Amino acid sequence: MGWNLVMAVAQALSIAIDPVAWTQVQRIEWPGESHRVEVVQPVAGMYRTGCGDLPAASPSGGQHSFRMGEYCEQLVVLIDLSAGTSDPQLAEAFLARHEAFHVAAQMYGSKIPLEFLEIEPSLVERFAGSSAFQPLFAEVDALLAALDSGGELSCPALVDAYRALADDERRYLDYKMFWEWPAEFYAQQTTFGSDTASYRNFRSKLFNGGNEGFELFVAGVEAGLILDRAMGREAWQKAVAEGSSMFDLVLATAGCAGPERGVRVRMRRVELL
Repeated sequence: MGWNLVMAVAQALSIAIDPVAWTQVQRIEWPGESHRVEVVQPVAGMYRTGCGDLPAASPSGGQHSFRMGEYCEQLVVLIDLSAGTSDPQLAEAFLARHEAFHVAAQMYGSKIPLEFLEIEPSLVERFAGSSAFQPLFAEVDALLAALDSGGELSCPALVDAYRALADDERRYLDYKMFWEWPAEFYAQQTTFGSDTASYRNFRSKLFNGGNEGFELFVAGVEAGLILDRAMGREAWQKAVAEGSSMFDLVLATAGCAGPERGVRVRMRRVELL
């Protein structure tokens, strides 16, 4: 009953991109006059947008769904959280910011290496929630802990954890770190601020039915905090907007070279349908 009430009351949110959490707001090429992202949840099987109703997809195996793009000169995110979350109101606010960042700050505001424009679905099926990445995430955690205790950044152990992965695992993780780390950092900062303990607890049990792989997202927040201290927010976010991976920047600030990346392009139009 409570979840249905929340969905009925808050079926649409209008999300602006906060320039404090993301300093590169001026780079976003909004398609129309509105400089906000409309985030809509379905009601009675339909997404009610300012440009007409859109049918919601049929639930698939109890999965949450996210679709985003441009619709009627407006950036729109369609989210379906009917599979359940542990804290519906907080989850809605957090995920709305996370997904709004994807479409506005990344798709319409940043350069993207060609290799990250898409990923093979089979890699997602194989590696989403994989425990193979835990050693790398543990090293990111150790780097932040070292800074917290007044130590210096050192990258060999992080590089070793990365090189220990199979080629397919690295390809999947590179893609996920590029897209998810900036969006997660943004959502964490705008929702929880400096309260990283509450954020981590929230993330670890966000979705009903399992949160395998949540450490990927936590590592992204930790990477952002490392870069805040090592480079300053303006500098590292400018580099990310130019197409750099946060993971590569962490390696560089710790004194190690990251992987070679290809040509970077701007995404000019992302169709919602």
